[in-house]
Amino acid sequence: MSELYFLDFRKKQKENYLNMLEKLIEAAGGLGILKQKTPVAVKTHFGEDGNLNFVSPLYIRRIVNLIKKYGAQPFLIDTTTLYSGRRFRGDSHLELAKEHGFDFAPVIIGDGIHGDEYFEIDGSKIAIAFKNIDTMFCISHFKGHLVTGFGAALKNIGMGCASKGGKLHLHSRSRPYVDKEKCIFCLKCYNYCAYGAIAKEKSHVIINPDKCSGCAGCMSVCPERAIKFYWSAASDEVQKGIAQYTAHIVRNKKIFYLNFLTNITPDCDCLHTSEPPICADIGILAGFDPVAIDQASYDMVKKEIDRLRPDIDSQVQLYYGEKFGAGERRYEIKNI
Repeated sequence: MSELYFLDFRKKQKENYLNMLEKLIEAAGGLGILKQKTPVAVKTHFGEDGNLNFVSPLYIRRIVNLIKKYGAQPFLIDTTTLYSGRRFRGDSHLELAKEHGFDFAPVIIGDGIHGDEYFEIDGSKIAIAFKNIDTMFCISHFKGHLVTGFGAALKNIGMGCASKGGKLHLHSRSRPYVDKEKCIFCLKCYNYCAYGAIAKEKSHVIINPDKCSGCAGCMSVCPERAIKFYWSAASDEVQKGIAQYTAHIVRNKKIFYLNFLTNITPDCDCLHTSEPPICADIGILAGFDPVAIDQASYDMVKKEIDRLRPDIDSQVQLYYGEKFGAGERRYEIKNI
């Protein structure tokens, strides 16, 4: 049974949350993996342009300063995306990270400018920067997700550490389609698609499955929600792939996980807009097991997540995460 530590935002704390965050990390043993002059990758999500839901850089700055205090050398890291926003290329991704307040530590885009720098483990295409990284802090924002039901530590590692080709592999098991009756032929998706997968017909658009990357970016720009997935087929395969990638990436690494159950929105921080939260802030979970911390996070918001995505079994990623050896689903929570 994995041991997790919890900072409850629903209770009045004697100190401010930034100080309590340090106490949470210390209580959970996160500082025990740090060594003098050892590089430490702080894996996080800088948020897409226009999105305000990502974990605040105020929290991450405090974590970085705490790591420095113990003599290690932290840097922030993420990878390029499949969709055509500012995180699509490494250079514009770096600019966006700084604009969003992540200017207090070195920032690395792990798979390079074009997302084509990677190594493979059993077919998983992983961003090259993670090849020789032994120590990591994984900081994840728990939220809903269009395809996986929810996203947190497993997705932050399994999808977030994959190269662009790895993300293509993970998404390529499913393809979106256009509901012709709902399409208003506005061409927002046509102009958005970086892969030329969307073609114009007389009064609607169609998606060419042979060109489509499966990134689902077109879904976020469609004003009529006319672009859809066959959820039951798509979700299970993507979740299974994320769990497999996670199991490959965490192998032989020392990784400490922090899940922020705050500003819990219906969709991913990759969207270009911010949406109202689906519930009040809950707190922060910490531990060394990505499966357990995601299981505990999901259990705390199960009612809201299941109501949000009734056609998706969000626990598929947890089942396969445990099956592939990334962690275990049983946990014990200790409050600080």
